[in-house]
Formats: sequence, structure tokens, C-alpha cells
Amino acid sequence: MNHLEVVEKLFAELEWEAKMLPDYPVLTCALQVPNGVLDIFCHVHGERERILFYLRPQNLEITMGKRPAVAEFLTRANYGLALGNFELDLDDGEINFKTILQAPAIVLSTTLLRPYLLIGVETINHYLPGLNRVLSGQETPAAAIRALETTATAVH
Repeated sequence: MNHLEVVEKLFAELEWEAKMLPDYPVLTCALQVPNGVLDIFCHVHGERERILFYLRPQNLEITMGKRPAVAEFLTRANYGLALGNFELDLDDGEINFKTILQAPAIVLSTTLLRPYLLIGVETINHYLPGLNRVLSGQETPAAAIRALETTATAVH
């Protein structure tokens, strides 16, 4: 099986309805999680033996004025994460949580790939409430992270 076939099989096993973007080796779907809705983009670079998962919360309006606080929140969240990282596009305010797997097709399986997707889903779901509190001005980035870390499970 090639990289794309393994990714398609993983989405099928999870029963997540993914579709291929036209002209790109990218599978995408939307997923409802307890703290919001995520857009999932799986970029498949078979020639590089690389699979990237980008998880993006839907409906987040991050204005220019909020971006410094969001950047601080995401930097604090990233510190100590074992797998993956948050990204913030400072130009448009887009947020992603990204995980990457580099593996030759011969060893690739849905069992190997599954945690790279599911840990990303778990991590972004965990941090969304704190991010929303920062965006609404209810908490500083430091306070929001402290609150989340006291309730942390196996995210770090």
C-alpha cells in the first residue's frame, strides 16, 4: 500500500468521511469534538515518505489585536508537547495543530499512523477552551495555560 492508500484506509477505519481536494494530495474532513468543530487536512507527500496532519478549529476569528495574546497562548501550549505543535499565521490569524510522520511505505500502517491523527485531535480539543477564554478576554494566556495544565491528562 502507498502512503495515500494507508491514509484513506485510516479515515475509513475511523468512519470519518474524508474527501480528496482537487489537484492536491490532501484528504480533508470536518470533525465534531467536545469543544468545537475541527477541519482536518492530511497532506500526503509519498515521494518524501511524509504525512502531515493539520487540524484547524472552525469559526475562530482572530483579529490583529488578539494575535499577540494568541501567539503567547500557543507558545505556552507548545512548550513540552511530546507530539505535534500549534502554528499561528500572523498575517491572517489562522491556527493549526500539526503532526508529522516520516516513514517508508513498506512499514506504514493505519496502526502506526493512527496516533499521529488522534493525539492531534485530543490535543487541540484540550486547548480550545483556554484559547476561547483568551480570545474573549476572560483570561490571560498564562492563566489559561495554568488552568489547563491542572486538568491535563496525557497531552504532554
